[in-house]
Amino acid sequence: MRTRTWIARCSLVGLGSLIACAGGGDSDSGSSSSLSGIGGTVTTSSGQTDSASDPTDSATDGGETSSSDGGEKLDVAGGDTGDGTTPPSGCGKVDMVFVIDNSDSMLQYQQALADAFPGFISAVYDTLPANVDLHVGITTTTFPATCVGNEATDPVGCKSSNEAGAAANYDKPTTGDNGVNGAQGRLFFFDGRYFFEGNTSDDPAALTTWFTGAAVSAGTNGCTFEMPVAAASWAVDSVNAQVNADNEGFLRDEEALLVIFFLTDEPDKSPDTLTIFEGMVRDSKPNCGGDVCIFATGLIPPCTTTTNQKLWKFIETFGGENPFWGDISDTDNYAALVGQSLAQGVGDACLQVPPVE
Repeated sequence: MRTRTWIARCSLVGLGSLIACAGGGDSDSGSSSSLSGIGGTVTTSSGQTDSASDPTDSATDGGETSSSDGGEKLDVAGGDTGDGTTPPSGCGKVDMVFVIDNSDSMLQYQQALADAFPGFISAVYDTLPANVDLHVGITTTTFPATCVGNEATDPVGCKSSNEAGAAANYDKPTTGDNGVNGAQGRLFFFDGRYFFEGNTSDDPAALTTWFTGAAVSAGTNGCTFEMPVAAASWAVDSVNAQVNADNEGFLRDEEALLVIFFLTDEPDKSPDTLTIFEGMVRDSKPNCGGDVCIFATGLIPPCTTTTNQKLWKFIETFGGENPFWGDISDTDNYAALVGQSLAQGVGDACLQVPPVE
C-alpha cells in the first residue's frame, strides 16, 4: 500500500474554524470533524482537537488485515517532491464514478451532495490542468430487481449480521441486466446519457446541471442491503461495458485517473471478499500504472472507520494510508468537504498518474 498525500486548502468559507487536512479519528457528539483520516488529529468546528488512534491494527475481514501508519505530506504544487524526484506530468483524463446509496434514508444526503457539487466541480476545473477530459457517472448501491427481506444489523449498526439476506440480494450483472436503472454497478441513465463527458477547458455549467439532477433522481427506493464496494467494482468491470453496455466508453486506462466517491449512510454489505473487489478494480486499469491511478474517497458513517469495515478498507487501499473522508451526517459542511479540499486531493492524485510513454 502506498501513501498518497496532498496539500489541501484549509481556510474555507463557512466553517468558522480551520479544518485539519491530514487529521483523523472519531466524530464526537456536539462537534463536527469535517476532514478526516487516521493517525492524526482533527480540529472540530467547536474548536476541540481530538487525538485519533489507528483502528485498523487488529481488525480483519475474511482473513485479511489492514494497517495504517500515517504518512508524510508532500508539496505537489510543482517542483521537487521532497525526495529528490520530479513529479510526473500527470493525467490527461479523469473518470469519476459516484456510488450513491439509494435506500430510503438517503434523500437529504443526495440533495446535500447535489447542492455542493457545483463548487466541487468548479474547484476541480481550477485545480486540474487545462484540457483534461472528464467522464462523470453515477451508480447506486442496489443490486436486486426486487429486494428480498429486511436487513438486520448488529447493536452498533456498523456490520450486517444478515449474511444470508445480503447473499440473496446480490444480483450480479453476470446474470444479465435486471432492468433497474443504475443497479448492478451499471451507470445511472439520466437526461439522455449514462455519463457526462466534459473537459476542464469547458464551462462546467452543463456538467453541474446534469449531475445535480441525476444525484437526486437516483431516488430512495433502493434495497436496504447496500453494497457500495460491489457497485464501485462492477462499475469498472468489463461486463457492464461490454455485455450490458451501459458503461461502454466510460472508463479509460492509460493516462487516466479513476476517482471513486462513496455517498452512503450505512456500512457495506457486499457478499464477496475485499480481495475480489480490489482485484476487479485493479484489473480494470492494466496499463495505467497500478493503484496510483485509482483514488477512492467518500462521505461515510464514521463507525466504518473505527471498525475497519470493508468500505473503509477499500477506501484505505485506493486512497492512500491517510485517506480523505468525511462524515455523511455533516451536511452543513458538504460545500467544504467536497469543495476545494477534495478537488485538491483529486488534483494531487492526477499529478501522480504516469504519462504515456
